[in-house]
Amino acid sequence: MSYASKITYDMSVINKLVDKLSEYIRLKGEKLKLEIIAQVAKLLAHFVAFLTIAIIGLFLLIFLSMALSAYLNMILDSPHLGYLIVAGFYLVMLLIIFFLLRSNKIQKWLEALFVNLSETIAEQNEE
Repeated sequence: MSYASKITYDMSVINKLVDKLSEYIRLKGEKLKLEIIAQVAKLLAHFVAFLTIAIIGLFLLIFLSMALSAYLNMILDSPHLGYLIVAGFYLVMLLIIFFLLRSNKIQKWLEALFVNLSETIAEQNEE
C-alpha cells in the first residue's frame, strides 16, 4: 500500500467517523427535544386537569355558599343576615390566609410540597 493511498484510506475512515459522530450528536439532540416536548405536554395536561378541577370546585363553593346563605336567611328570618354571616366567614378565612402568607408558613409548605412532587415525578420517569 502506497503512502498516498494510506493517507486517503485514513482520511476516509476519519470522514466516516466524523459523519457517524455528527449523526450521533444530531440524534441525541432530537431525542432531547422529544423528551422535553413530552415533559411539557405532561405538565400542560396536569395543569389543564388542575384548572378544570379548580373551576368546578369554585362553582361548587359559590353555589354551596349561596345555599347556606339562603338557609341562614330562612332560619334567622332575615333577608340579608345569612349573606353577611357567610361573607364574614370568608373574610375571616381570607385574613387567616393573609397572615399565614406574611409569616411564610404557607410558602414553606408549598415549597416542600413541590419538591416532594417533583421527586415523585422524577422517580416515576426513571421506572
